[in-house]
Amino acid sequence: MKASKFIVFLGGILGIVAFFLPLVSVTHQGHKATVSAMQLVKGLDSVQSDDTPSEARAAMSPDAIRATKDTAGALKGIVIAVFVPAFLLAAIGGVAVARRRFGRLGSIFAMVIGLIGLAIAGLLVAAAEGDSGSGLILLLVSAIAGTLGGLLATIKPDRGLATA
Repeated sequence: MKASKFIVFLGGILGIVAFFLPLVSVTHQGHKATVSAMQLVKGLDSVQSDDTPSEARAAMSPDAIRATKDTAGALKGIVIAVFVPAFLLAAIGGVAVARRRFGRLGSIFAMVIGLIGLAIAGLLVAAAEGDSGSGLILLLVSAIAGTLGGLLATIKPDRGLATA
């Protein structure tokens, strides 16, 4: 199917965009903040809060701030690993678009990576318990697009222009 490579590529791009959107909203002692994956990787100093940063910092003890930063530092690798399927889907879809063909081997890889991403995103949405942000929902859509595009191309591969 000719559109399947574009579906996989678009799914990967959506997953990359989700990296910059709010994943979850966190409420701690009456203060609500949204956190994106980029902010977790970069550091918690850039987290957007409903309060002014000085009020939020005044409400937390220095030990609590230090513990929060240490925990976020330990999560950087995990956060990056969550987005690896989206990066791989974008790469597979980009190569397929550039080659103008999407064979069975690439489609099976896209389908498997999409299913892995779907499992990861599904677990994260379930763990967020209603506090999920637009980034987490977009990551789920990305995995669904990768799985669907891979499945369609597995059923009917796009072999490009056939030689007559």
